[in-house]
Amino acid sequence: MSGRKLINSKTAKRRGRPKGATSASISEVRKQAAEEQRRLKWEYTQLIEGLKTELEQWKQRYEDETTRLNAELDLLRKREYSYQQALEARLSELAGHLHETLVNWGKAELEEAQIDKRKRGRPRKTIKLK
Repeated sequence: MSGRKLINSKTAKRRGRPKGATSASISEVRKQAAEEQRRLKWEYTQLIEGLKTELEQWKQRYEDETTRLNAELDLLRKREYSYQQALEARLSELAGHLHETLVNWGKAELEEAQIDKRKRGRPRKTIKLK
């Protein structure tokens, strides 16, 4: 090996251009690398700014949608409460009517039981109204 001892092939000095470089001189390669870094940094900055803007838009949309849905939910709760109140009033009215009807029917049945007794034998109705 021409007087040089190679420990590792990766540590040996290589000749020629570095991979991807268009020039063989180190200063040119460094300039190209710096220019590439500046270009990449600018592109990534633009990408980050675009993503930040998009994120802010999504946050605003989320807030607007949440506000709208909460307002709708509040309206639906109020509507449900008013329906519940109306239903409760109607059921109370219906229960009163049913109670009155059943009481009147019961009284009529009792009166009929007293009137329709047989002369002899067992009466048709056994309940007496006094």
